[in-house]
Amino acid sequence: MKIHLEKHRINGKFLYYAFVSGANQILEHQSQINEINVFPVRDKDTGTNLASTVRSVIDNIKPYKSYKKTANSIAEMALMGARGNSGIIFAQFLYGANQETPNKKTINLSEFADSIYKSIAYVYESVENPVEGTMLTVIKDWAEFIYSQKNSIGDFDLVLINSMEVLEKSLKETTTKLKALNKSGLVDAGAKAFVLFVKGAIDFIKNRNIRKIVFRSTEKISLIHTEKITDEEIKYRFCTEAIIKNISQSKKELKSFLSKIG
Repeated sequence: MKIHLEKHRINGKFLYYAFVSGANQILEHQSQINEINVFPVRDKDTGTNLASTVRSVIDNIKPYKSYKKTANSIAEMALMGARGNSGIIFAQFLYGANQETPNKKTINLSEFADSIYKSIAYVYESVENPVEGTMLTVIKDWAEFIYSQKNSIGDFDLVLINSMEVLEKSLKETTTKLKALNKSGLVDAGAKAFVLFVKGAIDFIKNRNIRKIVFRSTEKISLIHTEKITDEEIKYRFCTEAIIKNISQSKKELKSFLSKIG
């Protein structure tokens, strides 16, 4: 079964299956992502955290015809299921893109590019001290490329396929941009996961074949334990995620308070 759409507009079903195809790449490669997890600490859980985040989405949503409705569902479940620093960053990317998406059943390349580009601010605000040469940089470089192409040809397929070259280059550069990675010769784990996600989405874009998407409904998501993970002293060992609603404090005030307690 294939989805047939005009090259200049996409709907909710297209977004859903592209997301699932991308998520499957993270699920399939979570062990590999864990193994190259060096920054900010060598806790080897980036793959597990991102797998848990995307698992929350594909387990709890369904494809709607409306692009906005599907984007909203993806963002909501990503926020609810976000785990770890990388999961929060990825969820904020999806949330930001959704917030900046017009309430339409289908969108064109220009509208998609605008939403992705504006999501950069949400991504950088999701961490207290943004560091370049990480997942943040790769998302930004990719979004900026998509935005730069929004008025050129209007062809989703071609622009997204061409964006892989930008992603691969940005990923490779993480090794030299971040000192911790330069020492190890590795690329950033979160950045690698994002590249895999986009690659999976593009695989669907190329063939539009729903049957080729393998739903990892029974995938076991667990942290890979090692006898000795790191020599670094970790002041705050465990991540805590929460959804906070109806508070009187501003985001700035809340972040200031939380930063003092870890």
